[in-house]
Amino acid sequence: MSNEQIILEGKDYEKLINQGMKHFNARKEDLKIEILESRKNIFSSYFKLKITKEEKKTLEIISNSIESILNENLKSNSRNIEFDFREDGVYVKAEEGANLVDIVTKIDLRRIQSVDLIKLKQMLEIGNLSNWIKIAEPQSEKRIDCEYIIKLSNDKMKAYILVTKPIGGKEVAKEAIMEALQQNDVRFNIKDEEIEKLVNNKTYDIEILVAEGIEPQSGEDAELIYYFDTSTDKSFTVGEDGKIDFRELSLIKNVNTGEKLVTLVPHTQGIPGENVLGEAVPGKDGKKLSLPKGKNVNITEDGLELVAAIDGEVKIIDGKVNVFSVYEVKNNVDNSTGNIRFNGKVIVSGNVLTGFIIEAEGDVEVFGVVEGAQIKSNGNIILHRGIQGMNRGELYCEGDLIAKFIENSKIDVKGNIQSDAIMHSQVTCGKKLEAAGRKGLLVGGTFKVGEEIKAKVIGSPMATITELEVGISPDMRTKYEEIKNEMNQVTINLDKTSKAVDLLTKMSKAMDLPEDKKTLLAKSVQLKLQLKQKQDEILNEQNELEVYFEELSKGKIKVYDVIYPGSRIIIGSSMMYIKDPFKFVSFFRSKAEIKMLSYNDV
Repeated sequence: MSNEQIILEGKDYEKLINQGMKHFNARKEDLKIEILESRKNIFSSYFKLKITKEEKKTLEIISNSIESILNENLKSNSRNIEFDFREDGVYVKAEEGANLVDIVTKIDLRRIQSVDLIKLKQMLEIGNLSNWIKIAEPQSEKRIDCEYIIKLSNDKMKAYILVTKPIGGKEVAKEAIMEALQQNDVRFNIKDEEIEKLVNNKTYDIEILVAEGIEPQSGEDAELIYYFDTSTDKSFTVGEDGKIDFRELSLIKNVNTGEKLVTLVPHTQGIPGENVLGEAVPGKDGKKLSLPKGKNVNITEDGLELVAAIDGEVKIIDGKVNVFSVYEVKNNVDNSTGNIRFNGKVIVSGNVLTGFIIEAEGDVEVFGVVEGAQIKSNGNIILHRGIQGMNRGELYCEGDLIAKFIENSKIDVKGNIQSDAIMHSQVTCGKKLEAAGRKGLLVGGTFKVGEEIKAKVIGSPMATITELEVGISPDMRTKYEEIKNEMNQVTINLDKTSKAVDLLTKMSKAMDLPEDKKTLLAKSVQLKLQLKQKQDEILNEQNELEVYFEELSKGKIKVYDVIYPGSRIIIGSSMMYIKDPFKFVSFFRSKAEIKMLSYNDV
């Protein structure tokens, strides 16, 4: 089978999937998606995917064939077919519903010779097998010894034996069991006690575990030890007058040339085991890691340490450790500077005028006012005086946003937002939004926040429309239901396929399978492996979403002064319109409804 594949890398998982769908001109469910590498932190995310377009699965065909085989086998085993060896010949009778295949199968098992199949077929056609019918000339009943069937687990770590019940022949014997194990090369860690029980109890037609290997032991994973603060928590001070001191944030992590940043503790090798065939089974080595070398850092000669190559700020971006220098603009960002695109931290001492762009891999810090400009940062944005966007200003950052005020702007922040006042703006915040300080005001526009909104005043006495939303988005809920349905279907198909593989394998040991059954067995084994891998992938995705939902179900809105009419609150899928002013309150979601309690009770 020939498969076409591509490797894609980027920060947005869904965009990479869409690129793969466009490349292959196929739906997502027709593609096999493997995550080769994934890293997430407060600054950004990174994904490396291998996307494969496989030939169309034959699940429906295989499933239909499997269903037919399972049903036929079940019905055949349940029908009562009897034989009587008399002096004048061999007689048979069968219950209603038995067909020619069922009876001939039993005739072969009893090794009856010279059967009059024409007569047998005629009796079946007229439905006259409920009474004894002669089907062969006189002959002695064959004595059939018990049969020893050895079955190995896929990993060869376990060996089972099934002894068929004899028909007048030899009973089960330990010597015969040991010979059968030897013929199948089973020689390690044989369970003599289980074999003695099987022989003494004459246990037939049941699989018994008679040998078990020693599992290998996995090695220890490699570890990275960081010598700088990797946390993303921010702290700020509110003075006695209620104002935020934006000068004392301690956001920069400075390092000097040659300073040790990271140490690599290498992985250890696994300890081998042994399977029931006496073969060595290698232990899985611990997961290897490499030093997360980014820009302006060096690896020591022994390959175990990462050190700074320059003086500057140490930062983790896309999982890599970088040291950035700082780009400073002493005056305004205007025609004298043009647009600024820099791979480190940007500090602007003046204002950022309307129409200009700042793009930075590190933080952006502006001491003046931001007008109708656009600022993008893979780190944090700090605006000491705020932004007056004039409906043109835009702020995007992967980290946190701290601003004195925000007005008439579009804001998209992956981390937290802290501001004294946010007015008439479209705000999206991945974590927490807090309007702290003297005003503590949120009024006008929309506020979509992942975890929590905290403010002194929400809305205005003029009933200004102010929409606040926290909690799970409908799109994420729909995605979760789709994953649950997909998991259910995969589990059903995997169970059906496993039964077919077991049955066809058992049939292949008793007889030479027809070509169509051999083909079906091969396809079923391959399908079983694919379904098991798919089941594991879906389970991981489902667990990640459940953790995500659990966190967002705790979303809340807290108001430590007043919330005015005109405000609309959305938590998850629940909604509440504020029709009267409320003071010192908290809103949260419980049992699919939005509840309101005192500020300190939530």
